[in-house]
Amino acid sequence: RAQRSAWPTALLALPGVSSSFARLTRGWTAEQRVRGVMALCYGDPGRVTDEGFLHAVEEMERRLELPYFWDAMARSSRGIVDAYTLGGQHGLWRQAERVLAPTLLVYGGRDRLVSFRMARRAATAFRGSRLLTLPDAGHVAMMEYPETVAQAARELIADHGGS
Repeated sequence: RAQRSAWPTALLALPGVSSSFARLTRGWTAEQRVRGVMALCYGDPGRVTDEGFLHAVEEMERRLELPYFWDAMARSSRGIVDAYTLGGQHGLWRQAERVLAPTLLVYGGRDRLVSFRMARRAATAFRGSRLLTLPDAGHVAMMEYPETVAQAARELIADHGGS
């Protein structure tokens, strides 16, 4: 079941919604948009440095100028919805079961897009995987806790014959 905070992504996948949303939010500044995305993606948006925030605003301004921005948003949303709703052999959990590579799963306890409750199921689906849970992280745990995630990745690589 999708988390309530993930519903806007699903709505953007519906035909016509992205263009309507673009019209409704025409007055929103790039800064407002970035703050909204950061509130959705970070467990603690305060972990974003001033420099990081400014770069994100600049990038948002650049993207908003692209003539295909809203179409790309709609298509990306459709891809996410498709991935979560496909059944049978193409379903995400079935695909996860076929992964043979060493896998590090990183879950944030404050993720508003992918439920923290999915961590155990994912750890079961990805055979022999490692699970790193970060209770205060959001959806972008690797950006909030880069040292912790990098150390876990280095350990996974080292334990599987990498250097």
